[in-house]
Amino acid sequence: MNSKIAPIRLLLVDDEDDFRRATSQVLARRGFAVQDAESGERALELIRESPPEVVILDLKMGGMDGIVTLTEIRKIAPALPVIILTGHGRAEDAFAGIKLEIVDFLQKPVDLEKLATRVRALLADSRPVPLREKSIPDIFIPPTAFPRVREDASLEDVVMALQQSMGATVFGTVSEQGYRTILVYDQGDQFIGVIRLQDIIRLVIPAYLRLPQSSCFTGMFLSELKTLGRRTAGELIAPPASVSHDAPLMEAVHILLSRRLTSLPVLDGDKLVGLVTDQAVFQEIAASVLGEHGQARAVKG
Repeated sequence: MNSKIAPIRLLLVDDEDDFRRATSQVLARRGFAVQDAESGERALELIRESPPEVVILDLKMGGMDGIVTLTEIRKIAPALPVIILTGHGRAEDAFAGIKLEIVDFLQKPVDLEKLATRVRALLADSRPVPLREKSIPDIFIPPTAFPRVREDASLEDVVMALQQSMGATVFGTVSEQGYRTILVYDQGDQFIGVIRLQDIIRLVIPAYLRLPQSSCFTGMFLSELKTLGRRTAGELIAPPASVSHDAPLMEAVHILLSRRLTSLPVLDGDKLVGLVTDQAVFQEIAASVLGEHGQARAVKG
């Protein structure tokens, strides 16, 4: 009985002859069985004749481009794993590729070691998972994780709740540790807004510092601390900012950044269902940049 493992069958589709030839040779030396096609039309012929296990498809080609080719591939091989190569990426192409269930994007010039590793990882799983952008509910934190106060709570109550929340240590991911936001509810238990750490800090900034030619002096901070007064939570609520639970994730990220927020309420109608935090967004960036193994090293470090 022949116990030799059959090589992984790849189809490389690219209209650049030199790139296609050199890449095929390198991948062959790494143990892959590589077919190549110079056009989308030829790729479709090869897929019908002898289906590969993975297609590596250039996005920008003359004639039938990558997205059109991918659309046709999905008609004849709906589950065939496809990796897109791009040096000319546009947002609409990326969106189309994700909708057509690609499994990865790799940018030219291609790191062939990374490409080989990615192909092997795909086939180690009998059902490769297509790329899917996470939704807001995938990353938001439920309201129950945050401290909450009534709108008539005193400044002292608000500061104490925030201090206790920041001091609490919850084992898990970074996004589960030390919240800097308090939820405010009215007497009918209806969510009406949030108070963030920076809203408390903002109380000690005198209004005249926003005027031209204003300056700071020693003793100003202590002086302002003595004049905080008896405010209630309802008076401290931050200016309204929220996002719908079914909005694109980029909308939440854009609001966080443009409004310089650390957290953003997520609403389903007028009901609070969660909060997107800057920490949660950072974790998604870290997962993409570092990968799972890199994230594990970063946490241990």
